[in-house]
Amino acid sequence: MKRFFCVLTVVVCLVGCVAVSADTREIAFKDYDFSITVGDGVLSMNSETNKHDPVWLESGVENSEEQLDVMKQMNVLTMLYDKNTESLVNVICKITEATVANFSYVGKNDEEILASVDALLEGIDAPDENGQSTGVTYERSLVKHAQVPFFRIVIDIKSEEMLAKEVIYGTVVNGRLIEIDEFVEGGDSVDETFLKSVVDNLKITKFITKEEYEDMITRNKIKIWIVIGCVILMFAGLFIFAAVNRKRKEKKALRISENLRLFRERRANGEVDIKNVIAMGRATYSVKAVDKYITYNTWIRNAVVEVILFAFLVLIVVLFISTDSFLYGILVAICGMVSIYFNYTGGEKNKANMIARYDARNNPVARFTFYDEFFTITGAGAMTEFTYDQVSSVRLFNEYYYIFFGPEQGVFVERDSLGEEEIVKLTAHIKAKRVK
Repeated sequence: MKRFFCVLTVVVCLVGCVAVSADTREIAFKDYDFSITVGDGVLSMNSETNKHDPVWLESGVENSEEQLDVMKQMNVLTMLYDKNTESLVNVICKITEATVANFSYVGKNDEEILASVDALLEGIDAPDENGQSTGVTYERSLVKHAQVPFFRIVIDIKSEEMLAKEVIYGTVVNGRLIEIDEFVEGGDSVDETFLKSVVDNLKITKFITKEEYEDMITRNKIKIWIVIGCVILMFAGLFIFAAVNRKRKEKKALRISENLRLFRERRANGEVDIKNVIAMGRATYSVKAVDKYITYNTWIRNAVVEVILFAFLVLIVVLFISTDSFLYGILVAICGMVSIYFNYTGGEKNKANMIARYDARNNPVARFTFYDEFFTITGAGAMTEFTYDQVSSVRLFNEYYYIFFGPEQGVFVERDSLGEEEIVKLTAHIKAKRVK
């Protein structure tokens, strides 16, 4: 019989635990090392709550947009509304030089804690510039808590402009000031039932010493400087590379220009071989073909370089976010998206120019004739010739043989019109003739 009652007692206790658990929920503030357990009848709003969410009106907040601005200014993490007592309280957490100096109420005596509270309230009841009382008075006391001492402040405001009362429970832990605040307009006293419940169910999830805090700050500063140093080195490297590459391109352009001048002189004098044809090809310059060319040139041609740059971008964003510099990470990400946008729009503009140049909507056919020193393009609305000096690169992709003269300008030949063996020979010939 005794065993039966023992088992029954255990079952009742377990059911009771489940019932309590089912009627409560935990709101965790992981970045601030504390949590609050509230009942299911409690509504919560934070900076991420949509201003049109009906929870605002249900909590008695008529102007949600204005309230969100106030929450941001006051460092309010969340607002809690209790349906039973119709109480609305703010959960606030902030860090200042004073909170870092006090660091924690753990281990401090009553006099030390009250002295820090007086410093916090210094000047709140001071007269105005005319020496008149502002009607603000306060009283403070200490409150016991399971983990850390709390102070209790009652502020009375009795003036021509306002009649109100505010009750604040707060503590300092891990260099932060945590406040649970309730403000009531009018002369009525504040029902602290819900306010006390929030304080009693507040749990500090992690305690650190001041030495650990200072070590953490030092490590974060080192991380930030490492990130800044990496970014500076990367941009410096890119700047140096761009400068060297620009000079190299300028010298190459001068050599190409001089070689082109000499080529035209020799061509005019009949000294250029125009009888020996190395290869011949063709391509239909339709809108679809031009679109494939633009897609290849914009996104595929330099895919390896773009993947590396994108990896660098992701690395910078991750490093910034990992060091709590979220805003800088977002700015870098925006820069990356802007770069992608301009890359895309640049390709679209080039596509429009190319369609107009070759009259691609009428599907003209361009014919290519490759000689020893140059090649010609006939048809597609024009006749053009290029020396192999002018070619920056050649690429073979899917059904086209692409010939580029720079980052944007290029032409394409249908692969099957040349033949695989001829493409290999032609590529080797062009590379051998190009200016290095």
